[in-house]
Amino acid sequence: MRMNLKTTISGLIVLLTAAALTACNKDAAPARNAAEGKDTIAIDPLPKVLYIIIDGGRGESVNKIAPANLMTLKANAIYSWNSLTDTLGVQAASWAGMLTGVGGSRHQVINNDFSGNNLAAFPPFTKLVKSRLPEYPIRFFGASKSLLSNLSTGSDKAVAFENDDPAVKNAVLAALAEDTAGLIIAQFGSVNAAGAAYGYDASVPQYRDAVGVLDGYVGEMLGKLRARKGFAGEKWLVVVTSSMGGNYPVDPQADDNSIFSKPLFNTFTIVYSPTFKPLFLDRPFNGTKFSGSAVRLFGKENAIFATVPGAIEEYNFGDTTSFTVELNIKVNKRSDGSYNYTYPSVFSKRATFTSGVPGWLIFLENNFWQVNFGQVGKGNVQAKGAVIGDGKWHNIAVTVLGRGGKRYVRTFTDGKFGEEKEITGQGNINSPAPLTMGRIPGSDNIPADVYMAEVRIFKTAIPDSVIARDAGSIRVGDDHPYLDYLLGYWPATDGAGSVFRDKSPLRRDFVLQGSPTGKYTWVPFSTILNPPAVSNLESLVPAGKDLPLLLLTWLNITPEPGWQLEGRVWLTGLTGVK
Repeated sequence: MRMNLKTTISGLIVLLTAAALTACNKDAAPARNAAEGKDTIAIDPLPKVLYIIIDGGRGESVNKIAPANLMTLKANAIYSWNSLTDTLGVQAASWAGMLTGVGGSRHQVINNDFSGNNLAAFPPFTKLVKSRLPEYPIRFFGASKSLLSNLSTGSDKAVAFENDDPAVKNAVLAALAEDTAGLIIAQFGSVNAAGAAYGYDASVPQYRDAVGVLDGYVGEMLGKLRARKGFAGEKWLVVVTSSMGGNYPVDPQADDNSIFSKPLFNTFTIVYSPTFKPLFLDRPFNGTKFSGSAVRLFGKENAIFATVPGAIEEYNFGDTTSFTVELNIKVNKRSDGSYNYTYPSVFSKRATFTSGVPGWLIFLENNFWQVNFGQVGKGNVQAKGAVIGDGKWHNIAVTVLGRGGKRYVRTFTDGKFGEEKEITGQGNINSPAPLTMGRIPGSDNIPADVYMAEVRIFKTAIPDSVIARDAGSIRVGDDHPYLDYLLGYWPATDGAGSVFRDKSPLRRDFVLQGSPTGKYTWVPFSTILNPPAVSNLESLVPAGKDLPLLLLTWLNITPEPGWQLEGRVWLTGLTGVK
């Protein structure tokens, strides 16, 4: 049999249609099509399902907590700690997706009171099961009356134990003791209650304890399932998943500008069967991993800064020469908790940041950056960059170029164009001052506090397209199209010593200054640099609306086109299949 493969960031993941999955499950009964009429389990026993929904189970936090019973399932499961919920961020909408198999544009559950819904047209999958298998037993127990009132259609028994997870667990244990157990759905709310009250993070004791208690319930349910008299001859699928995560502050260094950096939408999904080979669906990577050790450049009277001594003329560009400066920078918070700075220089070829002093410099203003050009007897001309005061690493770039007999400066932040200004009138911008990273005198009432790395200077104006491409680059490779114009390349992540080594042919090192001992602290960092906003990353991990199609497929029910299910089936290999 040929299977369609789709390559993802996580690797090769097999994505099969419902019919293909049924064909691959050699032990399963034939698929039940509408044309065959309504089947009965007396004639053809069906596989069984335990579907456990945990509200508020933020996937990454649950993974860090590593609850014992959930972790034991991984050896025979398709699982992800970065699956996703409905992006409306509404609890009822998340439940609806997990039980109807369609998104909000179809089921129209957009409020927690279920008002204005379209569930008549897109009912819960339990009703679809009953339309094919009227005798198949379905039990639904939950800690939310609103959930059971709106999304349990088709269940033979649906009981709500409002805010009472132990009662839900006991009802599931009783249902698992029944010889005729078929599809059992359980919804729990205590983890979400703990997260809402104290925080949805593994570091929060109350949240960690709530996850541990719920994991104990999972252990009891699994134990009861495995103790069934006919368990060895039954075909069980166990799905343990969360309906939503919960809002919680994200470390700026871990924010990749994607939906995966939004804890509210971060769920976990474990699809377990004793015959499954493990398949881990990792968080898709977005951006460039950037790590190393850098020196904090800060202070005023006793500032820590760096200069390139004895290399004055190499970085003077007169009144016509084109050049480019690129660097990565992280602005640190001030003591008042803000990122608002008043004009301190962070990178320069200029003696002071004073009007009438020739040269150029990059400086901070409030929470953004600018580049400034000075000249004797003339005012400053400056071009604005974008906001970089947010605790994240950013790539900034300045190009100076000639066009039509005039000279211009252009700014870029994370590869995006900012502003262009004409600087023809500034004339010759040569300066006798050394190239400097960090403080120079003048205009620094609030001195800068930054880290810098991946500093590059080219004696040409790099095109916009290359600036955009290199914004996420962490090295200047031999294949760089403007390598011949490279005047300096300082990764500045050396990790030890008192210099930033120049990797360009000029070998002009930056020398650190300001420490009374001559020693400098190199601070380790790890971040995601210049992450682009990617719209399709969510398709690379399971979503709540995938689960109804998966469960129908496990029950050998081929969906009708009119059901318009939107989910996809994630399949791993099988073990022990004859």
